[in-house]
Amino acid sequence: MADTPKLMLTARNADEPEPDLTLTVVIHRAIRADMARLAGVLDVTCERGLEPGRARDFCRYTAAVLAAVRAHDDNEGAIVWPLVAATARQAVDLNPLTDDHEAIAAASDRAGHALARFAAEPDAHTVVVLRASVSELSDLLDEHIADEEAQLYPAMRRYLSAAAYRWYGKQIMRKARLPGLWFTLPWLARHADDSERRQLLAAGGWRARVVLAASRRGYRRLERRAFGVRLGRPGHAVSEGTQSHPL
Repeated sequence: MADTPKLMLTARNADEPEPDLTLTVVIHRAIRADMARLAGVLDVTCERGLEPGRARDFCRYTAAVLAAVRAHDDNEGAIVWPLVAATARQAVDLNPLTDDHEAIAAASDRAGHALARFAAEPDAHTVVVLRASVSELSDLLDEHIADEEAQLYPAMRRYLSAAAYRWYGKQIMRKARLPGLWFTLPWLARHADDSERRQLLAAGGWRARVVLAASRRGYRRLERRAFGVRLGRPGHAVSEGTQSHPL
């Protein structure tokens, strides 16, 4: 927090505009939706096996989602939660959510190790282990995000200034490296509606627009190969065939 402008650590006045939490809302939606999709694919894989050639793309997509989860938790813990703590003070208790992050980090590591074993040898045993670890992480994230949204969203809207939240978004973009953005930006756009997508691009500036334009087609191709879906209108997917999560 040493580099945080002092103005960002001042609580919002009641007559100032509330922060626009679109970035956090869409990240949470993308995490919950895709963790559920990954678990669903693995359920089908345990029952029916994995079609040749699909494992590599599924593993690439899963690894990217796990990296996005870790990056989001790191950004919350290092940037936005200290802003909330400084502005809301005794009005919010971050300790339970911090404990959640520790449990999520451990579960994410287990899922990462299970994914590496599955990628090396996608057999009946490794897929069962991966399914269990992804399901565990998905459940933890669901509960944590629900608690965070119930507890922190009101505090963020009440105490964080709009400028402070915009500063948080800019710090995320500055920290992000191009390989991560190449997945994260089209992934978030995939889970945003038209209005949210415009807000995300406005907040991300020219860099976000350029990277999204260059990476969107590759993301869609990877998603289609990993999940066996064709994209409908932005923010929606339509399964190919009759399976819910075909591989």
